[in-house]
Amino acid sequence: MITSNAIISKSNIMLEAALRISLGSAVVGAASFFVAEYGRLRQGEYRIAHLLKPSSNPGQSKTSVMRRNLSDAFKGGSLSFIMGFVGAAIPIVSYSLLHREGIYSLTFSYLALGIMGIFLGKSSGGKASNWFISLVILGVIMTVAGYYLRIVS
Repeated sequence: MITSNAIISKSNIMLEAALRISLGSAVVGAASFFVAEYGRLRQGEYRIAHLLKPSSNPGQSKTSVMRRNLSDAFKGGSLSFIMGFVGAAIPIVSYSLLHREGIYSLTFSYLALGIMGIFLGKSSGGKASNWFISLVILGVIMTVAGYYLRIVS
């Protein structure tokens, strides 16, 4: 969606450029998620440690929690990387493979976001239809932002 200016104006985006843009987007997203998630988990650990103050070997308990926090943040960051790459690649790669048919690429991207919303809704206990609509609207907002930012033109 960040390259929507190029997609809407039917510019030529090569497959290699599409993959580089997707990779860059994924790396930034994963790194941002990792830092935010690890910070959140460490803050929770800090609060719990001060509330409980375990008497039997607090160092070992703290190390175990730290390892788990790091593992959870790494798993979340990895998932963010994969989803960021796929999410960025869908519109750009479909556009380059469909030979500059922007409307099909955007439609395909919105459907992919909607399907992802359904899975998020079901896995989080929320309404799948609300997640579907929310992610499609988010995709439209990102398309408009990408069009006006002219990241790729």
